[in-house]
Amino acid sequence: MTKDITLKAACADTFHYPQEWDPSRGSLDQFQRRKGFEHHLGKHRVKNLDRGVLLIRFEMPFKVQCLRCGLYINQGTRYDADKKKVDMYFSSPVYRFVMRCGNIVDPRHSADGTAHCNQRLAVRTDPKNDDYFLEEGLRRKVDVWDSKDSETIELLDPETNRQMAADPLFRVEKTLRDRQKEKSEKERLADLQDLQAEREDAYGWNCAMRTAHRVKRKEEKAREEEQRRAGKPNFVLPLEPASEQDRLQAKAVAFKTDHDKVDSAARRSAALARPVLGHRQRVGASTGGRAEGLVELVAKRRRLEQHARMARAFC
Repeated sequence: MTKDITLKAACADTFHYPQEWDPSRGSLDQFQRRKGFEHHLGKHRVKNLDRGVLLIRFEMPFKVQCLRCGLYINQGTRYDADKKKVDMYFSSPVYRFVMRCGNIVDPRHSADGTAHCNQRLAVRTDPKNDDYFLEEGLRRKVDVWDSKDSETIELLDPETNRQMAADPLFRVEKTLRDRQKEKSEKERLADLQDLQAEREDAYGWNCAMRTAHRVKRKEEKAREEEQRRAGKPNFVLPLEPASEQDRLQAKAVAFKTDHDKVDSAARRSAALARPVLGHRQRVGASTGGRAEGLVELVAKRRRLEQHARMARAFC
C-alpha cells in the first residue's frame, strides 16, 4: 500500500515508523515533535482548535470571482483556510472554509487598507446536492457555450428525451437522422485525411515549385537580355514588320532632279564666294599671281560644296 508513497508523505500520514522510535517511550507524534517534525503550517494550524477551527490547505473546487477586487480564481488554486464543522445533513457533516483573497490591489480598495485585497471568502459544503455553496465574498463563474461552436457532441434536452421515450416513431426518426449525420461526418473526415495524405510529400512539392520558379526566372532574364541588345526603339509606337507590298511601293517611287534650280544655286554660291572689292594689286607680279590663284581655288571649292549640297537636297 505504501509502495509509491514518498517518505515525506508517509511521515505525514504516519505510515513511516523510524527505526529509532521506541513505542514504550511515547507515541509517534510525540517522537516526531521532539525531532522537530511538524506540519508546514506549524503551531498556527491548531491555535484555534479549542473553538473547533483547524487551519488546512483548501483547494478551490471550481472557477470563482472575488466580489471586491474582481479577480478570477481558477479551479485548483490553494489557500490557507479555517475549517470548521457548522452543521449536519443526516449523518454527513457540513464544513465551512474561510480564507482571505491575496490579490495585490490599491490600499483604497482593500478590505483592511493594506496592499492585499483581504476579502473574506467563505465556502460551505453541500452534501444534499453533492456540491459547494458560496457563502461570502465569491460568486461562481459559469461558462456557457454552444456545442456547435465547440464542435462537441450535442446532448439532448429533457423535452427531446421525453418525446423519444413517449413516441417510438420519433425515436426511430431521430436515430436515422443521427446515423445519416454520422455517415456524412465520417465521409468528410475521410476526405480530409486523404487530402492531408496527398500533401504529406512536402519535399516533392517544394522541389517542383522551385523548378518552376527557376525556369520562369531564366525566361525573364533571356527576355531582358534580348531587349538590352535590341536597344531603345526609335519611335514611341512600335513599327509593323516589313512586308513585300511595302518594298514594292517604295521601289516604284522615282525622284526627279530640277537642274535649272541646281545651276542657279551654284551661280549664286559662286557670286557670294567672290571678293566684294575685287582683286587688290600687290607689289610684285609673283605675289599677286599666287594670291589670285588661291582665291580662285577657294571659290571653286565652295562652288563644288554648294553644288553637292543642293544635289542632295533635290535628289
